[in-house]
Amino acid sequence: MFKSLAIWLASALTVSAAGALNYTDDNTGISFSGYFDGEGYTIGLAMPENPSTDLIAQIVSPLKDGEGWGGFDFGVSMAGYLLIVAWPNGDDVVLSPRMATGYTTPSAYTGNVTLTPIADGTFINSTHLSATFLCAGCITGNSDSFSANETNAVFAYAYSTTAVTDPTDSSTELSYHTAGYSAFGMTLAYAKSADYDTWAAMAKTTTTTPSGNTTIPSNSTTPGSTATPSPTSQPTTISNVTYDYIIGGGGAAGLVVAGRLAETGASVLLLERGGPSTVATGSDEAVSWNSSITPYDIPAMDYYLASSGVSSPYCTDTASMAGCVLGGGGAVNAMMYVKPQDVDFNDKWPAGWKADDVRKASDRFFSRNPGSDMPSADHKRYDQGTYNLLSSFLGKDGFSPVKPLEEPNRKVDVFAHPPWLVENGLRGGPVKTYLPQVQGLSNFKLSMNTNVIRAVRNGTWVSGVEVEKQDGTHEIIRVTPNSGKVILAAGTMSTPRILFYSGIGPADQLKAVPSTVKMLSPSQWIDLPVGEGVKDHPIITVTLGTKNNGTLTALDETAFTAPDNTSISMFDRGSGLLTQSGQRLNFWTSVVSPSDGKTRFLQGTCNSPSSNMVRIKLYVTHGLTSSSNLVLDSTGELTQFTHDPWLQTQGDIEAYEGFLARLIAMAGRPDSTLTLQLADGTDAPAGINATALLADLRSTLTPGDHFVGTAKMGPDDRRRGNGTAVVDDDTRVYGTDNLFVVDASIHPDLPTGNTQAIVMVAAERAVERILALDGMAVGQPAAGNRTGAGKAPGVGAKRVPFRQCRGCARGLAGRRHALKDLHDA
Repeated sequence: MFKSLAIWLASALTVSAAGALNYTDDNTGISFSGYFDGEGYTIGLAMPENPSTDLIAQIVSPLKDGEGWGGFDFGVSMAGYLLIVAWPNGDDVVLSPRMATGYTTPSAYTGNVTLTPIADGTFINSTHLSATFLCAGCITGNSDSFSANETNAVFAYAYSTTAVTDPTDSSTELSYHTAGYSAFGMTLAYAKSADYDTWAAMAKTTTTTPSGNTTIPSNSTTPGSTATPSPTSQPTTISNVTYDYIIGGGGAAGLVVAGRLAETGASVLLLERGGPSTVATGSDEAVSWNSSITPYDIPAMDYYLASSGVSSPYCTDTASMAGCVLGGGGAVNAMMYVKPQDVDFNDKWPAGWKADDVRKASDRFFSRNPGSDMPSADHKRYDQGTYNLLSSFLGKDGFSPVKPLEEPNRKVDVFAHPPWLVENGLRGGPVKTYLPQVQGLSNFKLSMNTNVIRAVRNGTWVSGVEVEKQDGTHEIIRVTPNSGKVILAAGTMSTPRILFYSGIGPADQLKAVPSTVKMLSPSQWIDLPVGEGVKDHPIITVTLGTKNNGTLTALDETAFTAPDNTSISMFDRGSGLLTQSGQRLNFWTSVVSPSDGKTRFLQGTCNSPSSNMVRIKLYVTHGLTSSSNLVLDSTGELTQFTHDPWLQTQGDIEAYEGFLARLIAMAGRPDSTLTLQLADGTDAPAGINATALLADLRSTLTPGDHFVGTAKMGPDDRRRGNGTAVVDDDTRVYGTDNLFVVDASIHPDLPTGNTQAIVMVAAERAVERILALDGMAVGQPAAGNRTGAGKAPGVGAKRVPFRQCRGCARGLAGRRHALKDLHDA
């Protein structure tokens, strides 16, 4: 058994770094749904079909020389939530319920919970501990846990391979979680089982230590969660309304595209798999102190959305975090709004997409969404201790201030007040600036809680999409015959699965599509590199302490999540602390990596999580070369990475080392006001070098969740050689007449800063290109009858000149394709 575990761990680390999983534990026979972190930590949950207060949990946590601990938190932020911790005491496993309150050892939990071990799943071996137990009273429905009627939940975990202070004491001090920690989401339906009562009866008041070992399953993905159920074999209806354009995805890019297309008078259907994010779009999750806004609107709450009380806005079937709510990632991110520098487009984007080519689209977009580094209406900045301290620290090493929204090409040795997508004191973006301008038009329709499953395709022609609606039923919605277009804007994490389900992608991925999906025959598959070469910004966290017990004061989390009357009153006037996002200073620099001579940019976003501490989230950005592939898991319902996409190349590692060497020197100067710290919060030893410091800080590595490149744009069509491109320079999927992709998945490169701004600039350019195919321009109304929200088949269909429409060139053949698609559906 020990050997089988070692073999599996080696295989798992090769195949998949981390992620959601469903598995049956060999020792107990219990079926769990949970998460694997890629390094040996697993958490699994099992629940009754109609849960009330109890569940079964399994924690499998790595040990080093028999020492360590593993913890599972019932909320995303650790602090304020029930935390179950397990550690070895000789051959026994100690279980301890805790409650974290901040950057200290979690204290004993005072709520009414009972932890009863299940013997066959609770033991110690040479590499891991396994704790399997009935957790009675753990579903509290209060602020410290989740509710029995929730559909999705967000949890967290942490673990260490360093011993606790006193393993015999259930309230002992814990070592710092240097081995790993993160958050993950779950669709709770996958944890429910009719066999729960049988499994719960196995719980006993004493535990044994069998000599066997637990088998950790290998069908894992990266952070994101368990799957939304795949399409079933139930009957699929066909809508009797057609649209000129169907856009699949109501995120940042989809909203821009839908808004611009609807302005032309064309009939447009925008499909969003999530629900509303604002009161104006139908949300009933307003904050208690203002019935007109939700937590999504409040800039200061962007770091705390998962604990704000809104229903889970995150996708539960993706390889990493993605927003599944109207506005997509733009509704759940930290609002960083970094205007792209010219080199972001000039380096790897194809002809027609260089900085000068995109300039008009960029100007159009920023004129509507200018952003701000001074969002408070009273023209004051609040909570500026971090900025004042860190700007002085950086200034002594040659960094200078910059206005990033006015000087986007200054990205070397500069610092700034953070640029945010905040307008009128609220979170900005296309939900506020594009959607309202078309929402009342008769030719525009928005359908939320509607998940695009696949493009309905026969050969090169796409006649529409199959969707799954909120009630679980399926429907085929069609585009205007011969001229309609389907535009996928589901994001880097979700667009690839739609393409796979549509018969587009590498053959091994198409073979992995679930049998419940109505797949095309292999003769109609289109071999394109969907999912290949995905990139992301890695983030390591660097902390610095103030020297000589400085006076940097940090605000408590409640200042943002439970604001006082003064803050509320100011916010109602568009001013004050709540109009600011969580960052307090941004800086940019670059490093030339010795191993390959390439320039790589770095970005730091900084704040103060506790008094007398500065936290830098340090990104390697434009120029990085590490990547991975996004693939379907063994069920075909989830996506996963084949390996970590972060720090896979020596050049990327050297970029971090180059800046860390500089930071070590800065902190070591006699006049430095800050001292460099290790990942565990202790001061870095004198003489530490950049390589050793990075080795320590790699334990803090987290995704930037700025993924690009899973449906890359370029001239190198894979069907004609060993190409890397999925879409052409019009964003049309190679091998199709009328299927397009407009989201971050088509971006061939990462930008210097967060992806929010460049995604929407590229969407403006893309809609320009798509309209040009029909002889139109942005802002130009179309000729003919294009004012209906939808059209009965064949009625008032848009007419396009023969030379402008590839689909039209097939004449009657195009109509036959459309009729055959309906028959196949």
